[in-house]
Amino acid sequence: MLSVIIDWLEFTVLDAQLPSVLDILELEWDNFSKLSTGRFGYQHQVKWRDGNIFMMFSSQKGNEDIDADTKVNTKAGVHIMISGQGCRQYSQKHDLIALMERLHALPHMNFTRIDLAIDDFESKIINYDRIHEAAVSGNFTSRWSKWDEINSRQTSTNEYLGRTMYFGSQASDLFCRIYDKTLERKAKSDAEIDDLKTWTRLEIVYRKDRAKKLADYIINDDLPLGHALRGTLKQYLRFLIPGTDSNKARWKSAPWWEQLLANVESLQLTIKKEARTIEDMTAWVDKQISPTLSAILKAQEGDLDWLRSILAKGAERLSQKHKDAIDQYQNQKGLALQ
Repeated sequence: MLSVIIDWLEFTVLDAQLPSVLDILELEWDNFSKLSTGRFGYQHQVKWRDGNIFMMFSSQKGNEDIDADTKVNTKAGVHIMISGQGCRQYSQKHDLIALMERLHALPHMNFTRIDLAIDDFESKIINYDRIHEAAVSGNFTSRWSKWDEINSRQTSTNEYLGRTMYFGSQASDLFCRIYDKTLERKAKSDAEIDDLKTWTRLEIVYRKDRAKKLADYIINDDLPLGHALRGTLKQYLRFLIPGTDSNKARWKSAPWWEQLLANVESLQLTIKKEARTIEDMTAWVDKQISPTLSAILKAQEGDLDWLRSILAKGAERLSQKHKDAIDQYQNQKGLALQ
């Protein structure tokens, strides 16, 4: 039996005060306890007493005593982190999909991380040993350029304490993690490994734009979690039956992989970025290099010959995207003058 769940949910609500954020969460301020330190650059951090939900924010007046009426720095927003355990604890009385729907309707909100997990409680389809053997043998293709494995063992017996594979970089906005859930459960209990079912978990971590795109699919397209996770796998990873063709892309998919991904479409998670405008370029120069330009100008005591030389060389290196941005800006300016 396969089961798909949300195993992490993290987001930032901008232009909002604590009461409205608490309303979105359907939680009460009195159920939160203040922690000694903030996190992620926020001054304050509070934790839900019934589970692992953390709320971070900075107050307008600095390190003051906080309560539900504390005025929040709305530019930095209120950041919420619901861990895997927190998702399960929250789900006992609340609906995570309904929470995502309320968040998705807000005009100023960013999903920063969503993890989806699929559990094979008997490892019949998602089997750690089978996946590991295929990975080591190179019997797969992937849009991810690397894969890693992390193993831990007991010193005295050399027995495994944990086994995890990663497809894609853990520092990226999208990667897959597969691990032996049975070993994790054994480490947290006194049960013998033989007393536990063979359980493999596969997780996909979506961050930033990928998390936003995933939320769009789930909310706007009413896409079930299982379809979202399996559609991502179909787009990024394929395990194969070894063949003789020099091009592995022409090898057939492994039957168990086809069974896992049956009846789902590939999920496109890339967001096409708009072409940079002259306004974008101006803002970038202002933010990134204006101090450098100012320093040089002061050192040169106001002499602009060096800048004219740089601009002349730059004019010879304009790409088509620069020329398109110039044309767009001048056309808009011309329309504005009519």
